Amino acid sequence: MTRFAVLVLIAALQLAFIIMTLVLLFVTRLRGSRWRAREDDAQIALAEPLQRIMLGDDRGEALAAALGRLRRDAATREMISIGGTRLSPEQRAGLALLVRHAPWVEQTLGQAPSRKWWKRMEAARLLVMVCEERDVDLVERLVTDGHAAVASAATGAIGGCANPSLVSAIVGGLPFRPGSVRLQQCNALRSHSALANDAVVVALSRPASVAQLRAWIQLAEVLATPDALAAVVPLASHADRDVRTSAARALRSCFSAEGAEAVSGLLKDEDWRVRAAAARAVGALNVRGAIPMLSESMHDESWWVRFRAGLALADLSMAGRAALEEAQGSPDPFARDMATLVKGLSDGSRLDLTSA
Repeated sequence: MTRFAVLVLIAALQLAFIIMTLVLLFVTRLRGSRWRAREDDAQIALAEPLQRIMLGDDRGEALAAALGRLRRDAATREMISIGGTRLSPEQRAGLALLVRHAPWVEQTLGQAPSRKWWKRMEAARLLVMVCEERDVDLVERLVTDGHAAVASAATGAIGGCANPSLVSAIVGGLPFRPGSVRLQQCNALRSHSALANDAVVVALSRPASVAQLRAWIQLAEVLATPDALAAVVPLASHADRDVRTSAARALRSCFSAEGAEAVSGLLKDEDWRVRAAAARAVGALNVRGAIPMLSESMHDESWWVRFRAGLALADLSMAGRAALEEAQGSPDPFARDMATLVKGLSDGSRLDLTSA
């Protein structure tokens, strides 16, 4: 092949690439304009029925009928948007009863077993709007989905639809959820705190891995029920430092003699993260008997432990503040500097740092 032929081939390939790029841009723009036109048509069709339900002229019958005349995907998007931002919980619940058995709802929820995660997520988002008691199995399937986006989207359905089996399944799956999804589900379980409390107490009472214990301790911390926090107390002496750290964080809400004793003992832990969490818990629980140990913690090798100990002393009434002043006159420059730093904070700043 001659040099001229090579140049012609390169030019032809470049021209083909440019043409294909222009075609792609044209098609994308055309599809976008059509999608926007459908969205505008849907909003126009729903404007009057939406106004009727918001003004109390009906209970959503007109809006349910208008949604049924839309394409399935458009109706799903509008239901999610309207139900999540425009309607009160009572209005949304009434509309959900009217549309729950509509063909477009059944088709969207039927995507729950799909191999494509975005279809499962669409089903999960709609399920949050129309969930009924009979949807427990569907909720369990989606909140325990392996894809984080799907599980996160379905978490909103936990509050309105749960039974002991579902709560146990969610609690059992918490260790395997990403951190953000786990926290979402822990917060959602507060709406069924009695069921979640029983499940987490049982879970914490049996042998488990470190990852499982940390997840269930986090749930106990979020629930903050006396039974759940009492189940965390024995874990303050666990062999793993991460479990002890999680236990110390959770026990700052455990206002019992056993909880106070446990966090006070953790001030002597070998790991600085455990000691810091324990100092924070001691301050939150107002354990005045731990003031001597907090004073010793002001000489800790870890800056973070000294900081948490100083904040705790500042919160422990006159005796704690007196210990802080004593540290300010200490020959130890690290304790002295930390005491000066904490005493220089305003009450608002100290409160923000203590709760951070």
